[in-house]
Amino acid sequence: MNTDIEYKNRNSKIVYYWPILILLVIVALVVAFFPSTPANAGLGKVNVSLLGTSMAGKPGTTVSGIDCLPNVRQFTWSKYAPMCEPKYTRNNGGSTSWGVTKNTIYITYREPNTSGASILAKLFGPAMGTDQQAIATMETYIKFFNSQFELYGRKVVLEPFSGKGDFINELQGQGLEQAKEDAITAKSLHAFADVSLLSSSQFYDQYLADQGVIAIGAIAQPTTWFKAYAPFEYTPTPTCDTGVRALAVGIGRSLANLPAIFAGEPSLQKKIRVFGLIYPENPTYASCGQLLQNILASQYHVYIKKTIKYSISLADEASEAQSAIAEMKVNGVTSILCGCDPIFPILLTGDATTQNYYPEWLATTFEDVFSQLNDSAEWSHSLTSGLLLPPKDKQEAYRVYKMANPKGTPSPQFAEIYPPLLLLFDALQAAGPDLNPQTFQAGFFRLPRSLPDGNYGRWTFGKDIYSPVSSFNILYWDKNAISTEDGKPGTYVPCNNGKRYTLSIKGVEQLPNHVQLDCFGIKPKTRN
Repeated sequence: MNTDIEYKNRNSKIVYYWPILILLVIVALVVAFFPSTPANAGLGKVNVSLLGTSMAGKPGTTVSGIDCLPNVRQFTWSKYAPMCEPKYTRNNGGSTSWGVTKNTIYITYREPNTSGASILAKLFGPAMGTDQQAIATMETYIKFFNSQFELYGRKVVLEPFSGKGDFINELQGQGLEQAKEDAITAKSLHAFADVSLLSSSQFYDQYLADQGVIAIGAIAQPTTWFKAYAPFEYTPTPTCDTGVRALAVGIGRSLANLPAIFAGEPSLQKKIRVFGLIYPENPTYASCGQLLQNILASQYHVYIKKTIKYSISLADEASEAQSAIAEMKVNGVTSILCGCDPIFPILLTGDATTQNYYPEWLATTFEDVFSQLNDSAEWSHSLTSGLLLPPKDKQEAYRVYKMANPKGTPSPQFAEIYPPLLLLFDALQAAGPDLNPQTFQAGFFRLPRSLPDGNYGRWTFGKDIYSPVSSFNILYWDKNAISTEDGKPGTYVPCNNGKRYTLSIKGVEQLPNHVQLDCFGIKPKTRN
């Protein structure tokens, strides 16, 4: 069907915007238990000749004004630019897929809906911005990207809608009928793709796949999950199994069978590390926690002394935190692996100080606005992995926003809004004019590796790679260092002189074996 149909945009209400709460799952430790493969997964074969990037290097000028020569990128303002495509002037095939017309590619965004918003607002107030600000920032990026990427005569149009599902409930496996209804709403808005990474959940993404809608979300799912729901699921965050395997190697080489020198009390600093694990109680998060324990036991003879699961419920976390700390202390745990949501460490660290217990914390990374609320006496002994962003005016996401809207002010969460949209547009260009879920996937797999020194680490693509993130830093919390996010004391700083590691077993094996990390100003001394 080649009829060019345009669909009416919808208004969106103002609600508090809590994007980072989609990371309530454990970025490095959790994985999804998933239902059966959707009926429309893995459809058809792709005619590679119709893909974008096959034209790269042919004579012509891009829509961004770049001479398209061999090995030239589409534009110079991003480290993550695809290979160049000369401006397309032929027939694009019109309506090549649901949500695609001759002129338009429709994408949806589910505005967050959660009963916990009032509690979160009291903790963080306007520092996280409003959903209206988030949508306006998305619109700014999309308008600019439309002028820079080769979309073969089409423009991307964002369709926000007010979701009925509570994504925090969905993370607990509840409210799934509402999640399904939201996916059907996205489909009814003629979505080719959905960019609700900021208010997403495993189940919402699965229901989108059932509807044949691509999702750029999927936090902390395993590669098997992405394959099961191919070609509809992608993410700008690490997959769970990749993160867990790298974490296990890091623990085995740099932490296990060594003294807990980063703990906050001298008695623990002299002890060989004893590990405890805390993560949300949910069947979707069990297998990666188990995978971590299995790898540590089988390859490094390291055993988790105490494992505690807690419910992702703001109403219950206070009592659960107190109990968890008591159990960790009585079991002699020196080093807590905290695969926790951003709220739980606030409670855990307060209770740990109350109980006069100062272990090492090996924790999930969240924005500084969250970690600054943790008890500093505890969090000053916290390690994590992630990527450090430079000051705002040096970040690619901020510079691009200002290129698009010099007088505007982006949402405080611009750094989280930018990557999924950039990844989406990269793949749209690589998909070529015959746009559908299959060519989108083939184009995604064929994208080039990003240029060095990008703010979001190295992006690497290839067959069955659904998350391009392939590098990270090891970090520790410095309560006195000034945050580039909010200008306040308290932020993460790099260990090991800022060395960046490849997010793979081979990459993490660059860590010297049985040598302490160079963190907190403590130089490594222990060797085999």
